[in-house]
Amino acid sequence: MNVVFHILGMIAGIALTAWRFRKAGMKLGIKFFVGFFVVILIGIAGSRLLFVMSDVGYYAAHWQAIFSLQETIIQGALVFGFLAIVVFARFLSVPFWRLFDLIAPGLALGQAIGRIGCLVYGCCYGLPVHLPWLPPDVTVLYPTQLMHAGANLVIVFVLLTLERRGYAPFAGFIGLMYVLLYSTQRLLIDYLRATGAVFAAGMPFAGIRVARVVSLISILLGAGVLVWKWARARRAGGEDQDRIVA
Repeated sequence: MNVVFHILGMIAGIALTAWRFRKAGMKLGIKFFVGFFVVILIGIAGSRLLFVMSDVGYYAAHWQAIFSLQETIIQGALVFGFLAIVVFARFLSVPFWRLFDLIAPGLALGQAIGRIGCLVYGCCYGLPVHLPWLPPDVTVLYPTQLMHAGANLVIVFVLLTLERRGYAPFAGFIGLMYVLLYSTQRLLIDYLRATGAVFAAGMPFAGIRVARVVSLISILLGAGVLVWKWARARRAGGEDQDRIVA
């Protein structure tokens, strides 16, 4: 069932992105679907690769285990998927930042649905909730899977609202806001989660959860690029012509 919800998330994300392409007056063709499929494959590979990178020593000695997809880190899909979008943009002959704006809400929607799969499968569960009125033999966990899903749905709503109301002053604004909002919710909710990959001994950030390190780096980089592009747009004396017009 976990796989089913991840597939449903991919379908929903592609459908929303395809609708946004049409709304922006861009043609959908075989290039779009082939490119998007490749981006998804690279994202899946990236989610596994980031997990492997958290314990290079172990996987160097057990290289066969590298190809298992039982343990992944979704942020790896975002990091390597971001690089894939760069290639995707050239493949479609679309400016990168404009393409990132078009894809971002679909990414968040796919992640929201995929988190329901985590709930069904029983992974990514939360820490026990300590409430004084609960009987001592009753354990209630933070519903972190639903919290992630709900947060991602809120991100979809915020991104589409910002765009519809004309609050996207330059190409890349929607995409960068996605990076900031997603990374922030991922970082905060992680402190309520009972599970999560950590960097192994001997690795940089040893003992720290991978998601927290990647989230913090993403927030800092995303904020830095956002400020830089905003200042650049202001110096240009107007709005970026490549931005999405709702």
